[in-house]
Amino acid sequence: MENKRDSVTNDDDLASHLLQHTLASWRFLLFFILAPLLWVVFAGQVGIVRAVIALLCGLACFGCWRVWLDAHYLAVIDQENNEQAGVALFFIWRRERLQRLTLNERRQGALKQFRKALGLIALLWAAWLIALLFY
Repeated sequence: MENKRDSVTNDDDLASHLLQHTLASWRFLLFFILAPLLWVVFAGQVGIVRAVIALLCGLACFGCWRVWLDAHYLAVIDQENNEQAGVALFFIWRRERLQRLTLNERRQGALKQFRKALGLIALLWAAWLIALLFY
């Protein structure tokens, strides 16, 4: 029995480490925002296309910030302090739901936020490449 529990703990540690490394890639996501942002600032023609790409850059930067924040939160939250972390996060963000989340739900939320950031950057690049080709 004891060996089985150690295996679960080791699997949980492995999942936690893999998630932390995945979320740490926010830096590379932020790097992909740089080219469209420089185009908006220096080369884009004034108009709706430039405004849309600037908005997408802002949303993607916000997504990267959220991934960065989740990465740092999940680096300090584990099974033992999850409830205490929920109380602290409720105090910071004033969202009742943060008190009731399990560690697994917090991890799933971080991955969901990571996927949203990836999607926003893909949309940003699609819009930017279309703008380069047609405007």
